[in-house]
Formats: sequence, C-alpha cells, structure tokens
Amino acid sequence: MADLPEELLGKQVYSWKISDVIIWITHIKFKQYASNFKSNGIDGTELYELEETDVDGRLGITKKAHKKKLWNNIKKLKYSQASKEAAKAEKKGGKKQELAIEKISNVGRKKIQASGLGVELRVATVEYNFGITCTYCQQEDKVAVIFCPACATGGDFLCEDCDAEVHHYAKRRNHIRTVISTYDLNTSGQVIQSFIRFVVCRKLLIKTCRDTFDRFYSPSERQHYYYNTRTESVQWRKPYCLRSLELKPFMTYDDAAFKIQNMYLVKLAHELVVQKIKEQYEKIYDRTSGHFYYYYTGIEVEDEEEERSTAIVSTNNNSVDSFQNNNNKIGFKIKERIKSFLAIHVQWVKPKNLYSNDCKIVFTEDLAALRIQFAFRTMKAKQFMRVLVRAFFKYCYDPITGKHYYRNTVTGHSMWRKPRMLGKENWDPTDVREWPVNEVAYFFRRMGFKKYGYVDQVRKYQVDGKLLLTFEWEDYNYLGMVQSMHIKQTLLQLHRREWYKTHVDHPEDIARRDRLRRHHNVDAAARLLQRKYRQRYARARIRQFHEIIRVQKAKDAAEKARIEGQDWWPQRIKGVYTGLDPTLKVAYGKRRMVKGVHGWGHYEGSKFIKGPEELNDEHVSRYYTKKLTADATEMKYTGGSVEDAMNNLDASMDHIAFGGGGKKKASKRFN
Repeated sequence: MADLPEELLGKQVYSWKISDVIIWITHIKFKQYASNFKSNGIDGTELYELEETDVDGRLGITKKAHKKKLWNNIKKLKYSQASKEAAKAEKKGGKKQELAIEKISNVGRKKIQASGLGVELRVATVEYNFGITCTYCQQEDKVAVIFCPACATGGDFLCEDCDAEVHHYAKRRNHIRTVISTYDLNTSGQVIQSFIRFVVCRKLLIKTCRDTFDRFYSPSERQHYYYNTRTESVQWRKPYCLRSLELKPFMTYDDAAFKIQNMYLVKLAHELVVQKIKEQYEKIYDRTSGHFYYYYTGIEVEDEEEERSTAIVSTNNNSVDSFQNNNNKIGFKIKERIKSFLAIHVQWVKPKNLYSNDCKIVFTEDLAALRIQFAFRTMKAKQFMRVLVRAFFKYCYDPITGKHYYRNTVTGHSMWRKPRMLGKENWDPTDVREWPVNEVAYFFRRMGFKKYGYVDQVRKYQVDGKLLLTFEWEDYNYLGMVQSMHIKQTLLQLHRREWYKTHVDHPEDIARRDRLRRHHNVDAAARLLQRKYRQRYARARIRQFHEIIRVQKAKDAAEKARIEGQDWWPQRIKGVYTGLDPTLKVAYGKRRMVKGVHGWGHYEGSKFIKGPEELNDEHVSRYYTKKLTADATEMKYTGGSVEDAMNNLDASMDHIAFGGGGKKKASKRFN
C-alpha cells in the first residue's frame, strides 16, 4: 500500500468512498476514466469485487493497453489489501493463511503457494523455480517472465519492466531472450490433456463421417454429391467436420504414379487409334445427295516375296548367259490392303473414337467445283446483304458529340455501332477518311506505285486516310515521290471524289502532319550530319594512312642508312696501307677514337667497338690538343738545364696512347 496517495494511506479498500476511488484513479494516471467510475457508482467494495470482463464491459474501456494496465493495478491493489490482512491475522496468533488471490503485476502472475510437485524446471539449460521473482529489481511483487542468458554470468530472470529498461540500450538490444511460461505444472497438464482429447475426438469424428457418408459423381451436374447412409439424405456440400480434408483418404505415391502412367498410356493409345482410323477411312463427297460419306479402304500391309532370276539364252553362240545366277534370289516388298469383314465399308456417320478429329477429305472434281460455288455464292450473298444494309440504314453525323451514328430508316432505331453485316468493310469503301494504314497501302498498290517503294513508306510512317488528305506537295516528297507525275495522279484520285468538296481537315490530323514534317526534317538533318561526319572521318583516315606510310618509309630509309654506314670507313680505306710498314700505321695511322651512329669508338677491321662514354661531342684530337695547351700554359720555367725541362714535357705527354692504345714508358729525350 506504499504506492497509494497520502489521503488513502491507512484506509482499507473496503471503506473507500467513490471520491476515494476517483483519487486513486487520478493517482495511477487514468483521470480520463474517472467519469466512468463515478457514473457506475464504483466505491471501495465494488472496486475490490471487479472482474476482468467488467473493465471493458461495465466501465467501457476499449483500448487494450489501458485495459491491461488498469486491470493490473486493480489486481495489485487487491493483493496488497489481502497481504495486509494476512499479516494482521498472523500477529494475533492465528495460522499463516494462504492467499487465494494471485499476485499480479503488469508483467505476469505469480502464485504464492508453490506447486509442490517436485519437478525440476529449466529454461535454456538453466534451472529455475516456478514463479521466481525478478533478479534485477529484486522486488517480491515482480515475477520474472523473461530469461536473458547474456545479461549476467549465469543468466538473468527479468520482469517485463526491467526487460524494457535493461535492453533499451544499443549494446544489449540484440540479446536473444527466452519467454518463460506463466503456466504452472497443473495448468500445463490440463492444457496438454485438453489438446490430446481434442485431437483424438476430431480423428474419431472424421472416421465416423467417412463411415457414414459416400461420395458419388453426377454426370449432369459435373460434380460430386454426398449420400448419408444412415439418414439416406443427399447433399452437395461436403460435411463440415472434414474442413480441408477429403471424404476418402488420399492416394499413395505408388497409386498416384500408376494412375498417371495409365492416363498417359490411354492418351497414347487414343492417338494411335485416331491415326489408324484416319489411315483406313476416306471422306468422299456424294454428288447426288450433297453429303459426305466414309469409305473403308482397309489396312495397308507389306508382304515380302522372292523371285528367281531368269536366264537369257544367246542365239548367236548357243551359250547361256545368265543375267544373274540361277540360284540368286531377289527379295522385294509388295504393299496391299486387307479389309476386315467386321468393319462397315460405307457409312454416312463418322467412325467412332474420332471425337473432334475427322478423316482426310478426297478432293474430287465435284468437291472442288462445289467449294468454288460455295465461296462464290457466299461472296455474292454478302454483297447483296451489304447493299440492303446501306439501303435501309443512314449514316448520320451528331454535331454535339462530333461522332457518326447509324439510323435505321424503317424502324427509326439509332445506334453508334456499325451494323454487323458490314463486317470489317467501311460504310463507304471509297471514303478515304475511314481508311486504315493497310487500305492506304492497297490504294498505292492499285495505282502501280509498289515498285517505287511508296507502300513501304506508308507503312513505316503509319499514314492512314485522314492523314493522307492533309498532305501537300512537300509531304509527298518526304514519302519519296520525286516524280511530279505520281503526285499529280494521287491528288487527282483524291480530289475527284464527291465528299472531298465539303471535307475539312481536323486540327488533330493537321497536328499529326506537322509532327511528321518535323520528324522528316530532323531525320534529314541527322542524315546530313552523318554524311558530313563520315566524309570528314574518311578524309582524316586517309591522311592518317598516308602519314603512317611516310613515317614507315622514313624509318626504313634511316634503318637502311644506319646499316650501310657501319662499314663505310673500312670500305673507304681498303687497300690504302698495302705494302707499307705496319708500324707506320700504328704510330702515324688514322685517329683511333671516332664518333659514329653508335657513339664513340674505333674500328677493328669491319667491326665497331664502343669506346668510353665520358667523351663529349668534341673531336678527340681537339680535346687532347686543348688539354696539352692548358698544361703547357701552366708550366713555368724555374731555372735549370734545358734537358730537365724537355724531360718534364715528355713525362706530361706519356698518357697519350699511340698504336695499340697502351701507355708508353717514359723516356728521356737527352741522355
């Protein structure tokens, strides 16, 4: 009773007045239902005796969440009052009373008295006692209804409020929880027993129904009816207790497979029978009676026979020249028809087992002539009936709707739909305004313009009769009519009709013509741009091709010059040193280091050997001359004899290689 307002503390629920009930309702934040309690005269006694059905029935609370929360508060109030009375009775020395009221909260219910059956209960492999309190808030009146194995070390039993509070955070929101049943063992056992009894009784009822009823097929109604063998009554509806089941058990997989195979074999047999009947019967037209009859031709069979070859006797030399050996036998097949005496040879009725099929018709001259006559008479009859329809009907125009209608001049009846006897034919076949695209194409074909391609253009741009009447000279040019004679013939065929004098083009048809013109202009511009682009692209490709040829020729010429330049110097000095002293060539011959297409190097015979790469483009002789000049300018005469000075000069030039390229040993000029 600690959660009651101050005005109600210390008061028993039985002694509450209506005003006290209103205060309590306002305290639990259901002030909107205070008028309902007041109008129904709910005081403390009435509040204590309320049932769950009275919340929505008597008090008129329709919202499910409000009804549940209010009923939980009423139950909590009842339990608090009962526990308080039990505590007082225990203090006076009486026995501890067992509460008959269930301990109810907004999360579930708990019985104070244990079941006492001694059965071990587990939730997700964790042992628990029935009616365990919440291990998070640890309040005695909060029963755990949810178990979360991830919240604590061994799992946490939570009430509904604590579960909402704990798993509100993002890190615990995805915990997998288990809902604990609110049934004790007694209630669970009763529920299981009730379900088993229900299943057994339903099976017994279905068995009794199948023993009582029989199902038969009605060919006239093409459906089954059910006959009750006990009451001898008949009904079209299946017995209600069967629900989605059938009166007879379903077939097994083997029976179903056998039935499908039988149906397939029956189908093949039926097709084979129809084929054999068509081969054995012919449908022939009888000129005298004007009907067809069926003639039995029999079964065609093949018989193999043997024939012995004959000998040819020569009269010139009286010798026997056999065409083939006498003992040689030739086998061949003879086709013949065998007629059964059981079959009817001639009959007017179609043979049985053909159903919707029929035998092959033998087209004789009489039948061909008859078909042609029927077609001709049908055409004449249609023409005559259409003439009558046009004579008795009048084609009128409705100015209000802007549409045409057909009025019967005999009966005075009017209709929007064209008379059915006209079929696909227009009211006036010469009226171009009613022509579709195909009729316009036929019009150009009748004029002999098919070979010029006008018919294809008409179908391409969907030119119907109304659009054709809006065409001018340039529009015919867009269709490809470049000859003025063809355009004049087309316009003459259109202008010579009587209705053309009063014809006025509709704005929608003129708009269609303008769109077609814009389409042609855009198409022509696109073709012009494509042609210009292709021309420029072709010229660019030609220039690129010539440039590729020129570059290739230059590369070939350079490569040829490079290959020829490798041997130019040996070919030039060939035979110059013939007969001379080889030592002179070594000491006073050509400069060893030269610069060619491969860089700095020297020739040994016709082979080029590369030299050091640190030489610059300057000629090697000038390079060393400048170096000697620089060295000479740096030399200063410090006195002494002339021999010492000349020896120093020779020592400074020892690094210059002559002949084989090796260094020459320093020697004194004067000894």
